[in-house]
Amino acid sequence: MGLPAQVFILGLLTVFFVLMVVVASGKAIIWFANTFLHEIQPKIPDQPDDPPPEHKKKIAAITATVQHITGGQARGISIEKR
Repeated sequence: MGLPAQVFILGLLTVFFVLMVVVASGKAIIWFANTFLHEIQPKIPDQPDDPPPEHKKKIAAITATVQHITGGQARGISIEKR
């Protein structure tokens, strides 16, 4: 077997070894993250008990507008005046 064939086989084995290391380290990182790092649940902000009666119509209009614009995909969490 000539030198070019040996270099070619050595290159293929090197690439194979490097890819195996990448795959194994990726699986190890995924396992570690799934085992020890738990997903943080978002905290729902405290909702006021009941808005004043004069604001109920405004809240209903804003909620209906958000529902209409987003096609029912979004939901308002809070409404604040800035």
